[in-house]
Amino acid sequence: MLPMRAMGRLLSTTPPLLLSALIATQPLAARAPSDAAVEARLRGHVETLAADAMEGRKPGTEGGNMAAAYIARAFAAVGLKAGATDGSYYMPVALVERRPADTKAEWRISGAVVRVDADTVALRAAAPETRIMDAPLIFGGYGIDDEKAGIRSFDGVDVRGAVVLIFGDTPPGLDHAPGYTARRDALIASGAAAVIRIAPDDKKWADFDKALAEPENDLADGTPEPTRGAMAPAAWAKLAKAGKLDGITAADMARPEFRAVRIDGTASLNIATSLRPYRSWNVVGRLAGSDPAAGALLYLAHWDHLGICRPEGAADRICNGAVDNASGVAMIIEVARGLAAAKKPPVRDIYFVATTAEEMGLLGAHALAKAPPVPAERIAAVLNFDTVAIAPRATPVATLGRGQTPLDPLIDAAARRQGRRINASTDANALTPRQDGWAFTQIGVPAVMVGGSLNLDLLKAYLGGEYHKPGDDLAQPIVLDGVAEDVRLHVTLGQMIADPKRYQPPPR
Repeated sequence: MLPMRAMGRLLSTTPPLLLSALIATQPLAARAPSDAAVEARLRGHVETLAADAMEGRKPGTEGGNMAAAYIARAFAAVGLKAGATDGSYYMPVALVERRPADTKAEWRISGAVVRVDADTVALRAAAPETRIMDAPLIFGGYGIDDEKAGIRSFDGVDVRGAVVLIFGDTPPGLDHAPGYTARRDALIASGAAAVIRIAPDDKKWADFDKALAEPENDLADGTPEPTRGAMAPAAWAKLAKAGKLDGITAADMARPEFRAVRIDGTASLNIATSLRPYRSWNVVGRLAGSDPAAGALLYLAHWDHLGICRPEGAADRICNGAVDNASGVAMIIEVARGLAAAKKPPVRDIYFVATTAEEMGLLGAHALAKAPPVPAERIAAVLNFDTVAIAPRATPVATLGRGQTPLDPLIDAAARRQGRRINASTDANALTPRQDGWAFTQIGVPAVMVGGSLNLDLLKAYLGGEYHKPGDDLAQPIVLDGVAEDVRLHVTLGQMIADPKRYQPPPR
């Protein structure tokens, strides 16, 4: 679930909800007799999916294939029909892994070659061979060109075909500024051949260098990342001195009148990239409705995790992903069981999809949104489960997407029917782009996450502990009594959303 750096920044600025005190003082609703059986089945799913034999469920590995096969069998066992477009339980997702290979950079300023150590510049590109020859060289300061921020660094500066060097941090005291990625993408959209981020210090450089050396994964038919890189302070110091820019200060770059500088020189970059195409699967089950023409409801939970995440010799090399997200997959299976066992079938079709490659950037969800099992205009809503085994029984029901869809009245009605308290905070909405439902939000389909685990102080505690570490395994306490309660909640909520008399999606 959710890249750690983005989550950490968000949660460090989120005021505490005092949830632990709320849970301690509120009366506990009577435990449904069926919850114990549901909890036992949930535990069985988590124990299987997070076992060492699955080797962390990384897409493109045998462990990932084993996880997908287990989920398909579980869907069939609870009464779901095969829901993929080819009549099976498996929708293939074509992926590609890119690894940086050999890179070279040559810098010429005022007619002379500036010698920069190779290990102080890191470069990445999408194609197997990328050559940028004798490109104009531009220094853009902080790279901010934003009216709200009051800094228009590239006003009147043509960056087409140029290699642009910028600092990616934000000037102190600046209230409004786009993030580094937004700045970089704006420059690429304006025609820059490559953007290279200057590290403000050696520690940041080490972080950038390590990140750029890691393999990246993308959809085989996706839009690849632009040509980009990073530069150590020592490398920038040499170029700045040669270009007579070493007198420019951070204060200078933050002034509204600062403009990007075209350096009297060129850059030539030669970037080799190793490509490995491979395939994974979204696993799809279908519960037939009495009137498929009324549309469909989709439930999502990603099955993948980080795989073998530590080097040889480490005491524990496997990131098992018990909470993130074996618990979410366990929940989707048990919600499917509950809805399939209902005396009355739903009116709308209900699809249950265990997605792949969420940890690689929501790739499985984006592939699903591009080619869903039913046309996107017929999807009434999407409900996503991720990192659910962190909230004990009787935790208030919170929503990621609160106030952003017409689903709030149904969510509250389902919670009240269960005797649950409602956490009406919208704090979790800041996480919307970091979970699989985002792929559907972008195409206009209402998508939310609902349950006790969306209370951010519980999520913050988990993120500060075993999140994305080998310790997210079966040795830790796996909190499933609250998940069992949320299963009942979602059976009720699913029946409501699947009924056109109770819910109609907004026109789109």
